[in-house]
Amino acid sequence: MSETPYGFDAAKLRAARSAAGASVPRIARQARVSERAVSLYLAGSRVPRPEVPRLAAAVGVSPADLCTVEHERLVHLRVWSGRSGATMAEALGMAEETYRLLETTGRLGRAAARFQHRLDCWVLWKDWAAPVYGAAPEQLAAATEASREYWPVLRAERFRRIREYDPEFADHLEQMLGEEP
Repeated sequence: MSETPYGFDAAKLRAARSAAGASVPRIARQARVSERAVSLYLAGSRVPRPEVPRLAAAVGVSPADLCTVEHERLVHLRVWSGRSGATMAEALGMAEETYRLLETTGRLGRAAARFQHRLDCWVLWKDWAAPVYGAAPEQLAAATEASREYWPVLRAERFRRIREYDPEFADHLEQMLGEEP
């Protein structure tokens, strides 16, 4: 599995490039990035973020085909849709911070359902947000659940980094929260 947060896999880009018979200059032109950037992506020395969908289109595959992940999370669906956190928040009609928390923790809060006036009913998250992600409702529901399940792992990793960087602050957090965050 890739070490990048959303699973970009340089080997998959190389394989897709070979299968498509695409040159570095052609990929660069179609993906709207420099030839050097494409070379670095192919070598695995640099990780593309918003370019993943454009790179995928340039070699004739889906963005998910360039990534290796064990369980799709919301971050994967967002990156594969070619959106930044800010543009996804805007597309969903949320504040950036609200969206960041949703993507990180998988907790829906008020986003769990939305009232659709034209339908005169409440619509569940998986149904109203799936088109924004370009995903099926079941895929979005599974990614939301995977994000929720991954949150304790992410939280522990963040706390480990805080402890390495500032042990005193980490101790303060532990006292404040009553346990290790």
